[in-house]
Amino acid sequence: MYSFALTGGIATGKTTFARFLLERCPSAVVFDCDKVVSRLLNDQLIQAKIVSALGESVVDGVSGNLSRTALREEVFSNKCSRTTLEEILHPLTREECLESLAETATSDRSSLFIADVPLLFESGFDFGYESSLLVATTRETQLERLKSRDGHDDALAEAMLDAQLPISEKVDRADVVFWNEGPEQVLRCQILRFLETLDILN
Repeated sequence: MYSFALTGGIATGKTTFARFLLERCPSAVVFDCDKVVSRLLNDQLIQAKIVSALGESVVDGVSGNLSRTALREEVFSNKCSRTTLEEILHPLTREECLESLAETATSDRSSLFIADVPLLFESGFDFGYESSLLVATTRETQLERLKSRDGHDDALAEAMLDAQLPISEKVDRADVVFWNEGPEQVLRCQILRFLETLDILN
């Protein structure tokens, strides 16, 4: 079984990459760290830990629950808060990733396991993968997508990018780079060539 770590930067196209890959190789198992984090943030016990660590500023004054908007603003404006949040969420996410990898390795359902890890290089998130895959764009494209897709203002978009390693550094560290600046078909072709090198397509 092949195991890879998929990473990139905010708005570089990792989700699109995973969707295209599964279209061409539906038996592949893709573990999405962002989905796990999103689920964890809905857990009342996890919310309580976060509020205890970061304070009431991340609580929604109306519902009394954790405010995703306030949390985002806090962690992208305060490096210490971001580190604290990662220390709560990352070990739990890695544990689930390892469980998924082990389950895939002991079953006959797939010969390809990919974990989508946004902060792979920043956090040292290691689950025993063979190689790292990077979906890359220019910083300008990231900013444009963040503002047009998610509606973030310039300050928040810049802060979100500054919280990650520059794409140029990730390119230097990645084993395989997929450039996602052009039409979608260009990315599809890169994925197909990659899968062909693994010799797992029917």
